[in-house]
Amino acid sequence: MKTRALILAAGKGKRMKSEKSKVLHEVMGKSLIEYVVDALTITEIERIAVIVSEQNRDEIRNILGSRVDYILQNKQLGTGHAVLSAENWLLNFKGNIIVVAGDAPFLQRQTVRDLLKEFYDKKSACVLLSAIYENPPAYGRVIRNKDGAVIKIVEEKDASSDEKKIREVSSSHYCFDKEKLFSALKRVNNKNIQDEYYLPDVIEIFIKKGEKVEALPVNDPLITFGINSPEDLQLAQKLMYSYNSI
Repeated sequence: MKTRALILAAGKGKRMKSEKSKVLHEVMGKSLIEYVVDALTITEIERIAVIVSEQNRDEIRNILGSRVDYILQNKQLGTGHAVLSAENWLLNFKGNIIVVAGDAPFLQRQTVRDLLKEFYDKKSACVLLSAIYENPPAYGRVIRNKDGAVIKIVEEKDASSDEKKIREVSSSHYCFDKEKLFSALKRVNNKNIQDEYYLPDVIEIFIKKGEKVEALPVNDPLITFGINSPEDLQLAQKLMYSYNSI
């Protein structure tokens, strides 16, 4: 089955406190989004597109050139809305879609291949990458039943005290069946504190419909680390130096 990839890169990245687009900040002299494109440049993926905004489209194109396609998200109304912006790009495409964040410089080609293999093997509507921490950060928790099946993702702010003890957290990297994804996206609403359409909301829609959702834990939580602040960027710089020294 054919595979395409979408990189979410239109967000403003307000916490970076910079005029520069978040995904164009550099770690060891290379922009965050270049690391992500490199991870997706595998034979299994036929085309890559970057979701951009009016503000960062030219900057990103100057860095990536013809390596990727570009899709404009006219208004920044959330990650779910960003993926919906790719509907025309995917109009006659039949296959599966990998969706990743553009701020994850530690994403690896092998991890992307593992994600695809899990998707094919389990025949799921969605497989998301997860990470297991000794002391979980404030990310959504992966809730499984006694048989190990994913039954929901609970955001940190909504989690009970018991749920917060769960060490497996969700990431911003997914593989979806294209038809099922867009069917679910059209049912996502923006009734939340930010009035945005969130991509992770499709997980609950899938599960309520009886579709199978899988979470694939990575072997190193660093792989899913996303850059959201100047402090994150500084940490990534140190970690990448160590990563490349191994």
